[in-house]
Amino acid sequence: MALRIVRSKFSPKQNQPAGRVRTTPREEALPVYVVDQNRLAAHYLLGILAKNRALRAVTLDDLVVQKPTERTTPVFIIDRGGIDLPLSECLRVLKERHPNARFLVLDEEQPVAEIVRLLSLGIHGFVAYPQVAGHLLEAVQSLAQDKLWISSNVLEAYVQHSVAPLKAANESPTGQAITQRETQVIELVKRRLSNREIADILGIQESTVKFHLSNIFSKLRISRRSDLQDKGKLSEIWRKLVAS
Repeated sequence: MALRIVRSKFSPKQNQPAGRVRTTPREEALPVYVVDQNRLAAHYLLGILAKNRALRAVTLDDLVVQKPTERTTPVFIIDRGGIDLPLSECLRVLKERHPNARFLVLDEEQPVAEIVRLLSLGIHGFVAYPQVAGHLLEAVQSLAQDKLWISSNVLEAYVQHSVAPLKAANESPTGQAITQRETQVIELVKRRLSNREIADILGIQESTVKFHLSNIFSKLRISRRSDLQDKGKLSEIWRKLVAS
């Protein structure tokens, strides 16, 4: 089922209402990309985003012709019911073009286990369709501040899922055992979470996360966190987006 449209008094053309004070160069607007191939649904989402003058929202069509030059980390709003390829493939294509982007997924109400699975794909927030009108702007702002937009029960389940022991990581190439805490950090890094997000989930300081990563790099004889992350094959469907 696709996003249910609620009539809004705002339109994408109202991004700069009369009398609005223009944004100064030092107040760069937050780029927000609406990934929705349903034009009506995209128009509705743009109308909601237009209520916040600090946002610069554009559609998927605009994204194809634009170059990724933002100095500010962009937020992607992905309508899962409005794209014609699997969410995992969509995320891979977008991450190839915007590796530091934040991803907010819109979908029907989902069980906790499914949202945990989506987090493992690399999303940073989830909003069910009935909550879009009331919570979309707040969710976007949360992601822009490097926070997750996930309910507490989902976070608890995600932590339990993330701390499952890694059979392949019980021993490192150096012969030094990977500790339970290091295993937790590895699992969360594989899900492309930032140090701040990992610290929030594990209830530790960000500096402690960096300390664990340093030990992990030494034990596994690697030098970059990307060596811990899963790499997938790029979807042919959206390859043109990456090449644009």
